[in-house]
Amino acid sequence: MRRLRIASGFLWVFMAAPCLAADPSGWISPMKAFVRSPFSSELEVYSGPITGQNIGQAFASATKGDYGIRYTFGFMKAFNFSLNYMYSNQTHSFSAVTAPTSTLPSGTALMHSANLNMFFGNGEWSLLHKGRNTFYLSPGVGYVRNGARSLSIVTPVGTASAPILPGDAVSFNLGMGIKFFPRKHFGFRLDARDYLSAGGTGTLNPSQNLTISGAVISNPAQFFGPIPIQNNLVFTLGLIFKLL
Repeated sequence: MRRLRIASGFLWVFMAAPCLAADPSGWISPMKAFVRSPFSSELEVYSGPITGQNIGQAFASATKGDYGIRYTFGFMKAFNFSLNYMYSNQTHSFSAVTAPTSTLPSGTALMHSANLNMFFGNGEWSLLHKGRNTFYLSPGVGYVRNGARSLSIVTPVGTASAPILPGDAVSFNLGMGIKFFPRKHFGFRLDARDYLSAGGTGTLNPSQNLTISGAVISNPAQFFGPIPIQNNLVFTLGLIFKLL
């Protein structure tokens, strides 16, 4: 029992540490956010779940995990910058009905994508400061890349599939969260962020041909039309190491 009380005491001190900091608390004035301050630097590793959906076309997606690394730096009172890389083994697919031809009946065109990679830069605007805890808003821009893609055409008389080139797309994101530091050089981040990627999984190679039962289908990308915007909602928990 005594050991339990001692452990509980240490846990209380650990959790209360952010509230014992000497920094003043409260909302940060936008006019003071860009006041110069000493250079700061943080390195972070994080993980969490990622969901996916799209706007405007048949789409299937599986919620998977995400893993990333973030480097944050700044020289202003309440505005920092960050460089990020995130990977997810999320898989998703687009489907469309193919038009009948003189040699083949109508069928289904299916594009499958996996291995989502995201590269992006962000601003980080601190809105509320409470001890060592900071609530922030973070807009950003970057691009996404699907490293593994395939294309299939399925008809009653046969099926053909082939790998296609990786897809790239511009991405915009907006996130918010809280950073808290139980210790001066050691902290955590809870972050919720929405990514909108123009073109979703990236454009298709128009010269890709598939052969089914001796019939050649030229440019199967015609069945999909413009690939719609992809929306990914990401939640992460990060471990922060404050370098400076």
